[in-house]
Amino acid sequence: MHGFVTRFGAVCLLAVFVFGSFATVGASGQASAKWTFAIYMCSDNDLDAYGELNNEWLMSVGSSDDVNIVVFWDRSDEPAYLYKILEGSMEELTDFDYNGVEVNMGDPDVLAAFVSYLDSEMEADRVLLTLWNHGDDFRGVCFDYTTGTDDSVDYLTQLEIGDRLAGKPIDVIAVDGCGLGCIETAYEYVSRGVTAEYFVASGNYVPLDGFPYDKIAADLVADPDMSPEMLSKDIVERYAEYYQKGWLTELAVVKLTALNDLLDELWDVTEILMDEMATYRWLVAEGRGEAIMGWSQHGWEATVDMATVFEVIYAGAPEGSELKAEAGELMDAFAEAIPYNGLGSPADVWHPWGLSVFFPPSAGSYRHNVWWHGSIYPTLAFAQDGWLDFLGAFWGKK
Repeated sequence: MHGFVTRFGAVCLLAVFVFGSFATVGASGQASAKWTFAIYMCSDNDLDAYGELNNEWLMSVGSSDDVNIVVFWDRSDEPAYLYKILEGSMEELTDFDYNGVEVNMGDPDVLAAFVSYLDSEMEADRVLLTLWNHGDDFRGVCFDYTTGTDDSVDYLTQLEIGDRLAGKPIDVIAVDGCGLGCIETAYEYVSRGVTAEYFVASGNYVPLDGFPYDKIAADLVADPDMSPEMLSKDIVERYAEYYQKGWLTELAVVKLTALNDLLDELWDVTEILMDEMATYRWLVAEGRGEAIMGWSQHGWEATVDMATVFEVIYAGAPEGSELKAEAGELMDAFAEAIPYNGLGSPADVWHPWGLSVFFPPSAGSYRHNVWWHGSIYPTLAFAQDGWLDFLGAFWGKK
C-alpha cells in the first residue's frame, strides 16, 4: 500500500492472515541465548492487521538457540498474549502475569512487567526492545484504544518510558511508529537513566507495514554475534532497502551514550546565538528553513531536522569567530551521535541527518499552539535544559 498511509492515526484496511499452530507452554528451563529480540506490540487499535502481518514475517524465521524472538501482543478484539515466535508457530508463555489479560498497553507498569519478565525468564546476553504502534514524537507511543479502564485511549509518554526502562538491561531501543526519532525523546530517556546504548527511530512517518521483521530477524539468527551497533545498523539498512523506491522514509540510529556530549556542545552554540540574536537571527532562520524536510508538507511543520539547522549556521558563521569554532565542534558531536541513517527515495533529496527537533514555524505557533507547545513540551528535559530559552530568544518572549 503506497502513499502517506502510516502509523500516525491511520485507518487500516483489515486483512486475513493464516497463522501456524499455537502452543501453550511456560518459559521454565529457558536456555541462555545471545540475543532477545522483543516486541511490545500494541495493535489494540487500527493497526491490528499489520500486527498479524509482522508476526507472520517473524514466524517465517523463528527463534533459535541463540536468539529469542518474543512478542507481547495486544489485539483489537482479544486479550493480550505473550508469545515466543518459532518457525511456523507461536508458543504462548503462560507464566507471564499479563498473559490472557485485557491490558492497557499505555500503562507503564505493563511495560515494566514485560521488561522484567524478559530479564528473569528470557536469559540473554543482549536485548533489543521494540515499541510497536502509532507514534507521536515527543508525546509518546503505544496508543491503546480499549484499555480495560475508564479511559478509552491511553498511551506511553516519553517520561513514563524513560522511568520504567531506567537501569534495565536493554542494549537497543527501537520504535516502530511515526515521529519518535527526535532529540526530545532520545534525551528524555538518557536524562531519566536509560542505559541502552542505541536508539533506532524515525523522525518521519512510518508506513503501515512497519519494519521488515523477516529480514531483520533472519540476519540476527544467521549472525547472533552482532553487536548492538551492528544490529541497529542492520535495522536501518533493511528498512531503507524495503522502502527504497517511491517512499518518503527515513530511519536513523542514535547513540544514546553520546547525547550528553552533544548537548554540551549545543548549549555552547545556542548561548552565543542568544547573546547575539540580533546579529544572527537571519542565520538561524535560514538554518530552520533548510531543515524543513519533505514530510513537513504533510502536516509536521513544527519539527525539522536538527543537525541541518546547525550545519547551515556553521557554514554561515564568520571565519575565525567563536560561533564558527563552537558550531564546528557541535557538528562533530552530531556525527558521533547519529552514526547511521537510512533513506528511501525521495527522502534522500533533503539529506536529513536523522534526528528531528521541535522548532515551530512562526511566533504565533510557538506562543499559542497548545497542541504543540501546550502542557507536555515544557516538562521535557531537553526543553527545560535550554531549548525553550533558545526558542524564546529567537521568536521573542511574550
